[in-house]
Amino acid sequence: MQQELSEEIKDFAKSRGAHIVGIASVDRFEGAPKGHHPEDLLPSAKSVVVIGMRYYQTILDNDHLCKDSEILSEENRSSLRNFMFRFMYDTVNSEMQVIGIHIAHFLHEKGYPSMPLPSSGWAGGPLGRHGLFSHRHAAMLAGLGTIGLNNLLLTPQYGPRVRLNSTITTAPLTPNSLLEEQVCLGEEKCGLCLKTPCFGEIQDWNVGGKNMPVAKLLNCNGLDPGCPNFGEKQPFIRYCWGVCPGGANE
Repeated sequence: MQQELSEEIKDFAKSRGAHIVGIASVDRFEGAPKGHHPEDLLPSAKSVVVIGMRYYQTILDNDHLCKDSEILSEENRSSLRNFMFRFMYDTVNSEMQVIGIHIAHFLHEKGYPSMPLPSSGWAGGPLGRHGLFSHRHAAMLAGLGTIGLNNLLLTPQYGPRVRLNSTITTAPLTPNSLLEEQVCLGEEKCGLCLKTPCFGEIQDWNVGGKNMPVAKLLNCNGLDPGCPNFGEKQPFIRYCWGVCPGGANE
């Protein structure tokens, strides 16, 4: 029954538009910040269903858009690039929130109260935003990828070019196995993300019992002249997402 329901919910999520789906049991979240553990949000939680949708490299590589336009100025083109980034970013976030609501309803109808969550955080905090729940850590614990040097989840299929969403549920689902192989190529073989001033020394992170080298995040606003995305109106993450060679389906 447990395995059957787990496969059923994965198929359901994909039928609604999710590109990747994984499941983590709540016992894997040991060490989560107080107040942000799945059981802090839903006291009787047993599992977390994590979904992802890809973000297209073709949207990130948009410097050429209207380059020879007879109508748009360079300032207009910069606004256009930002508009294209936000179009994809906001659309995917909204779509996954809707899928999460459907997942929660599906599980509720099976007798398991569930809590859908927003895809993003809200304004505030040391880096300019707060997060209710870490979807990237949940995705890693659901076997969808590993954390890279750039602090982002890297998936085998799409590298870091994914947006994520989680649904916490009281259903005792069968968790995915953790991904054993590190997706990030590391500093010696790649290190492209480390060319920004956003990162400091490399540290070892332990998430779910898995050690991963991660660069310390110093800032994340794209305002440093040393950032490859400096001067653009697009979010800083455009560079960190776009430059990473991870992902088989790009």
